[in-house]
Amino acid sequence: MSRDDPQFNLRVPADLKGRLERAAAASKRSMTAEVLARLEESFDNSAGSEKAAPIDTKTMDLFADDVAGRVVKALDEREKKRKKV
Repeated sequence: MSRDDPQFNLRVPADLKGRLERAAAASKRSMTAEVLARLEESFDNSAGSEKAAPIDTKTMDLFADDVAGRVVKALDEREKKRKKV
C-alpha cells in the first residue's frame, strides 16, 4: 500500500476496535494491514467464490456438539417409539 492510496474515516464501536488491535498485534500487522487483510478475505470468501472459509476449532466443536445432541435426541425418540410398539 502506498501513501497515494485513498483514505477515509471509519467509525467503529470501541469493543470492535479493541478486537482489531489485539488481532493486529497477534498477527504482527498494523491496524491498517489487519483491516485490509480481513476485508480481502471477506471478498475472497464471498458467495461467488469456490474457496470455503476456514472453520476454527471452537466453531467445529460447537457444531459437533449440536449434531451429537440431535443424534442422541433422535435415537432416544426412536427407542421410545419401539417400546410403545
